[in-house]
Amino acid sequence: MAEENGASAGAQAGATDNTGMQMIMQHIYLKDASFEAKSPQELDQSGGQPDINLNLAQRTNRVGDDRLEVILTVTVTAKQAEKTAFVCEVQYGGIFQFANVTDDQMAYVVNVLCPNVLFPYNRAQISTLISAGGFYLPPLQPINFEAVFRQRLAEAQNQQQPQPAENGKAES
Repeated sequence: MAEENGASAGAQAGATDNTGMQMIMQHIYLKDASFEAKSPQELDQSGGQPDINLNLAQRTNRVGDDRLEVILTVTVTAKQAEKTAFVCEVQYGGIFQFANVTDDQMAYVVNVLCPNVLFPYNRAQISTLISAGGFYLPPLQPINFEAVFRQRLAEAQNQQQPQPAENGKAES
């Protein structure tokens, strides 16, 4: 029983594994939100379902030796035919404190763990703004930030590898 209480206390304190690495959320906040829409009479009511596009962006600012501000921006754009029906952009920020995180681990933590914490807040605010604007948007599905991170790593590695010369001829 004592081990169970100790394990849950460690999880609540932000421990992420048994090596002593810690990520503690100190503050989560709405940094910015905007919603722009055409008026209903400007849209083609027979145009069917709008084409929805989701874009993600992230930036990080150091706010102390062991603290980072991570800001996740989610932009949802809906187009009907060639007209933009609405654009909704939400930025949520978080102040995270880290302990015992190596430089190699930090890239993963900032690009996977922090967005996993922030995205549900973005998603809820986007849903509220879009429905307040008179539109319906099916629930935004969770995003696998680990897959996105691994894809970016693979793309970066491919760009760093020397490209073979055309027709098998080496250039001098």
